[in-house]
Amino acid sequence: MKLDYSKLGLKCGIEIHQQLDTVNKLFCQCPARFSEKDHCCEVTRKLGAVAGESGKIDAAAMHEMMRDRTFLYRVYGDENCLVETDSEPPHALNMEALVTSLKVSLMLNCEIPDEVHVMRKTVIDGSNTGGFQRTMISGLNGKLKVGCCEVGITNVCIEEDSAQIIEKGSDAVVYGLDRLGIPLIEIGTTPDIHTPEDVRAVAEKIGMLLRSTGNVKRGLGSIRQDVNVSISDGARIEIKGAQELKLIPELVENEVQRQVSILEIGKELKKKGFSKVHSGVKDVTQVFAKTESKIMKGKNVFAIIVPGFAGMLARNVTKTRTLGNEIAGYVKVRAGIKGIIHSDENLQKYKLDREFSDIGKKFGAKVGDTIIIMASGNELAEKTAAAFEERINQFMDGVPTEVRKALDNGDTAYMRPMAGAARMYPETDVSPIPITGEMMDELGKNLPETWEKRIKRITKSYGISEELSKQLVQSGDDELFEKLSKKSDPKLVSSVLLSTMKEISREGLDVSAVTEKHLVDVFDMVSKKQVAKEAVPEILRCVAKSMGKSVSEVAGTVKTVDTTELERIISGIIEGKKDLLGHPRREQVLMGLVMKEVRGSVDGKTVMDTLVKVLKKY
Repeated sequence: MKLDYSKLGLKCGIEIHQQLDTVNKLFCQCPARFSEKDHCCEVTRKLGAVAGESGKIDAAAMHEMMRDRTFLYRVYGDENCLVETDSEPPHALNMEALVTSLKVSLMLNCEIPDEVHVMRKTVIDGSNTGGFQRTMISGLNGKLKVGCCEVGITNVCIEEDSAQIIEKGSDAVVYGLDRLGIPLIEIGTTPDIHTPEDVRAVAEKIGMLLRSTGNVKRGLGSIRQDVNVSISDGARIEIKGAQELKLIPELVENEVQRQVSILEIGKELKKKGFSKVHSGVKDVTQVFAKTESKIMKGKNVFAIIVPGFAGMLARNVTKTRTLGNEIAGYVKVRAGIKGIIHSDENLQKYKLDREFSDIGKKFGAKVGDTIIIMASGNELAEKTAAAFEERINQFMDGVPTEVRKALDNGDTAYMRPMAGAARMYPETDVSPIPITGEMMDELGKNLPETWEKRIKRITKSYGISEELSKQLVQSGDDELFEKLSKKSDPKLVSSVLLSTMKEISREGLDVSAVTEKHLVDVFDMVSKKQVAKEAVPEILRCVAKSMGKSVSEVAGTVKTVDTTELERIISGIIEGKKDLLGHPRREQVLMGLVMKEVRGSVDGKTVMDTLVKVLKKY
């Protein structure tokens, strides 16, 4: 079903979390990096929630505390000190990180506070040893234009990154502390984005702006996007942990579809006269005394019967999730049970047809009722039943506001209740940092060139396409490109950096053996006509194979074919294979024959361009 986002009243906001590439962590002098060594010791903690400034305990913090989990932290000798284990107060704030955050705030047209105050944000999921994350605002009320879409910037914050999960169980989690404390910049937008593709475009634009500072980390996990999604009759949902830009539109689309489906199911149930669930748990272990099901054999089994709910759990709420999947995910988080089986499933594959029938007869279930079973103890069964009923009853009232995690397939799963303002309170161990007018004037004079401006400048200055300029900037090769293009053909340089180096890597060769000096030397030899430009790919390939020999050492071993010679070779092959001129794929077939003759002497693009040129004569 095609969704009409305008009619549905789609509103989206986005939060970008980007690691900064500073030397030290945010509140100590430990290096801001992941450890290459094994951990040196471990610390075990239990965490409890405290009231925020409002005097209330945050709902999300209470949810985590009620799970009563134990947290084990692995400590790394070089990357950790007593600050990360919450055994001593934080040191002075990392000013390198603050300066970067202030620059970004200015680039986003934000208001800058007179003082930066450090706050504690309650986090009880174990991702911080102290039960809170330190955060501070460096910019407010900014704006950003992306195409036709203009969004507000609610805040720019600098905060410490969380510890990283290494292992996870139902009652214990193992974290690594090397990531904890790495400076992180967070940027939040207003909910002024109204299509899934515009959400991606805004995320990409903010990511480009951050990378233009030259002071952010690169690679998987260094940037994370959280997307807030709501529709008119639905609720605000925060989707955590979207790491890939290309996945963002699908996450938004699936969340809108989920909310639409839940609203439709709720209306349908009310129309049928369905009332809120209060079914209770029934011990049905005796029914499974002679079961053939390996899943339930020899276990205590409990059941829930939901009147008038038959068929609903098999209903799709998104392309990949049924209502049964949706409720099971919620129950797993809230109660801790690994799985449930219900009567809307294919019971034959579990060998449970007879047992479900017997449960229905024994407890008077009717044709339109749903039966859910679980293998567990009595206490867990009670918790599971309560969570199951709670979720159905929530859907009867509409779409519940909550936090969900992004899944690799573009769908989402329940994580926890939405956090609120009750989790914030002041950090008393770090003094406010004054932001002077002189400081901001100096920063304003030295703002980095944005990616957008850099792409336009490179396109104009070097006569290459905007798409090539964008690829150079995105890959981080733009500075090297400009350096090499001062004395060499920019089109050749861009081709080598964006295509040749990738081809060499795909062949399994170590491209790190090709240094900047190798590139400078090979383009210098091309400009002096000591080697043909067609020989550049093979020279660099030989450098990679030889693990770093100089360009002059390998250049003499590379056979090259110039354009005139290449045209002669192509014409000779065509003359000998004129029957191929009428072939529907003649260019591809002839290309293969030519490459057999010249492979390693000229690059493939030049061969194809020359082949097309020669074919025009026939």
